[in-house]
This record gives sequence, structure tokens and C-alpha cells, in this order.
Amino acid sequence: MKNSNLKTVANITTGKLDSNYAVNDGIYPFFTCAPEPLKINTYCYDCNAIMVAGNNAQGNFHINRYNGKFNAYQRTYVVTAKENYNIDFIYYNLKTALQQLKNKSQGSQTKFLTLKILENLPIENVYYKDQLRITNT
Repeated sequence: MKNSNLKTVANITTGKLDSNYAVNDGIYPFFTCAPEPLKINTYCYDCNAIMVAGNNAQGNFHINRYNGKFNAYQRTYVVTAKENYNIDFIYYNLKTALQQLKNKSQGSQTKFLTLKILENLPIENVYYKDQLRITNT
């Protein structure tokens, strides 16, 4: 099988909130471009997803995996699996492509990922049962 790209195997959206919406003792995770999620009292998502930081000064884009209620910063990409694709398999592919994302990022002072860069990221195209075997799910 030939390789595919992230746009083919996943739905990609972005969060809508500014990072100032974070609160210290919030109920839900609030994924921003930081390595660890902050907290917030409202959620917009209730799903099994991967969050990809859309910007970072050094181009070190953090990737988080979460299943449940959460919210996301406006420069954080929320990735969910399309039918016949396993979210853990997509996560595995994204984790192994971090250097590639860094190399393709744009900007001089702050590196950032565009939707086009993320959508065109190559993803191994394997059968669903093999995706489960690879990720041990």
C-alpha cells in the first residue's frame, strides 16, 4: 500500500480560545502550545483526540493524546481519526514525524505549523487490523 497523508486519515480543526481563558483550578484540560495542558471550566470537545501545538519558539511542537472532555487554544490543532483509522496509530505517526514538522515549520522568531503542512504530513497506509497490531490496542 502506498502512503497517505494526515488529511486523508483524520479530521483536523483548531481550538477557538485565547490562552487567557485558563484558570488555576479548572475542571477540564485546556490544551495550548505548552507541553502540559492547563485547566479551564468549560469544554468544547468530548472525543478521543490528539492535540498538536501550532507554534513554538524553537519549533518543538508538542503532541498530546486525550480522550474525554477538554478545550483547546486557538493555535492548537485537534486531530480525530476518520473511519477505519485508529487514533493511536495516527498518534504514533505524528510522534515519529516531530523532526519533519520542525523542518517544515515557518516563521523566524516563533516557528509555526500551517494547516497545509499538517494536512500533507505523510501517514503510513496500512489495514486497520495492522494499525491495532502496531499500536497494541
